[in-house]
Amino acid sequence: MSIVYLIPGNLSSSNYGVKEIKRRENLLKKWSYDPSKIKVFDVPNGGSSIESTYEEVASIIPAVDRLTELTNFEKIDGAIIGCFGDPGLDVFREMFDFPIVGPAQSTMHTACQLGHKFSLITIFDSMIHMGHKQVHEYGLSHHLTSVRAINIPVLELLNDLDFTFNKLKKLGKKIVKEDRADSILFGCMTMSFAGLEKKLEKEIGIPVLNAGRVALKTLESLISMKISHSETAYPYPKKLKNIKKNKIKISK
Repeated sequence: MSIVYLIPGNLSSSNYGVKEIKRRENLLKKWSYDPSKIKVFDVPNGGSSIESTYEEVASIIPAVDRLTELTNFEKIDGAIIGCFGDPGLDVFREMFDFPIVGPAQSTMHTACQLGHKFSLITIFDSMIHMGHKQVHEYGLSHHLTSVRAINIPVLELLNDLDFTFNKLKKLGKKIVKEDRADSILFGCMTMSFAGLEKKLEKEIGIPVLNAGRVALKTLESLISMKISHSETAYPYPKKLKNIKKNKIKISK
């Protein structure tokens, strides 16, 4: 039995390497109720990072194939898509019966329980529209006060944490003063795994949500209640029914 955190890209081949995958797994284990269940995988034939709509869409099928492959030798209780864009969330839910959690969806809904308005920090200015679109698709536009960009590439966020933190602090103060947000979401999983949220909270005085931790706790809650997404909302594709069905039932 395991909880799979699936990075929808080939992080192993990036400058961060396998060491970063292990570090994220150790952090998830630290946050988990049952560390023995946590397993982190990436997608060998995927890109090293996702910083555009094209890269997000291109990551979906290889990631679904990878999770399908993992079900052949893992008894999976649930899975997290390890990208804040939640790429292919609906597709994953159609293909698998166990609960699938998207970090963005779970963290945005959590933010709505902490205040009236939240702000999102994304990677580049060119991705700001993606943040607005995603919030709209989740029906939460009335809770969004702003989307701002840190303008540091994903694969450079961890290179100099002091530099990254100073940019986050500058953005955070603007978000509090100008946007009047009640909470901040890190709109990138590498940003969340940098471990800077509590330090930033002390500087700006509002909750800063780590999407990795929120996604894990959301999934653990669903598993503990033995519930998953509705097949009415996410039916298995009819054209695939003559092919071996990938859907795996969660234990009742």
